[in-house]
Amino acid sequence: MTDVESTPLYRDGPHYDAMHSVLPFVDTPFYVEEARCSHGPVLELACGTGRLTIPIAKSGVEITGLDLSPSMLAHARKKADEADIKIEWIEADCRTFALNRRFALIFMPFHSIQHLHDAASQTALFANVQAHLAEGGRFIFDAFNPSIAILNRDPNRRYIDRRFEDPGGRGTVTLETTAVYDDASQVNHLKMHFSLPGAEDYRVEPLSLRCFYPQELDLLVRANGFVIEEKYGNFERKPFASGDMKQIVVCRTGE
Repeated sequence: MTDVESTPLYRDGPHYDAMHSVLPFVDTPFYVEEARCSHGPVLELACGTGRLTIPIAKSGVEITGLDLSPSMLAHARKKADEADIKIEWIEADCRTFALNRRFALIFMPFHSIQHLHDAASQTALFANVQAHLAEGGRFIFDAFNPSIAILNRDPNRRYIDRRFEDPGGRGTVTLETTAVYDDASQVNHLKMHFSLPGAEDYRVEPLSLRCFYPQELDLLVRANGFVIEEKYGNFERKPFASGDMKQIVVCRTGE
């Protein structure tokens, strides 16, 4: 399926939050609004450290956060407790969880669906979502629109991705990436190189993401019994078009 289980990136919640703290997250208002408009309980798949789960709960929505990584969930619980927010956190696989309840909205943000590399995993996800959706409920997820220029980058060159402050107070971390794209499997195999002053490559972590091309993604959704209600190219709800960096899919089960 993926390297999620073995990637240290998903075993260190504070480090994960620090490396993402410098990103301009524009998806929060979108998912909060969708959660509030769902008028029912919400389930977030691959909730990580609760970046979206906690603000949605703060908005008054009943939400459950589900993730495969116990360390990410531990950090999410800590943050929710500090904010005095009540959230149910569940450690489970998005392909096999069984909660014996249904939700008005299930969403899987931050291109997490791209951790599912094979058809069996993708089919299992959609089947499990369908089994947990209430009547009229919706499934929302987002994925990158593959960039040919990025996928064709020199695999021997390191590209500076970002800089952020080490959560342990050791200084500024520089994150560089290398990548090898396997066009047969449509999986981009990245290596993330973390360096501190005087400590080059103190962490080197793999991350492999399945690429979904636009027409392929639409077919995947429909082939798994869902109808696409909307497809956006950004979180301001611009209709998806050529050149957009994101594919944001709003779907429901078919009639």
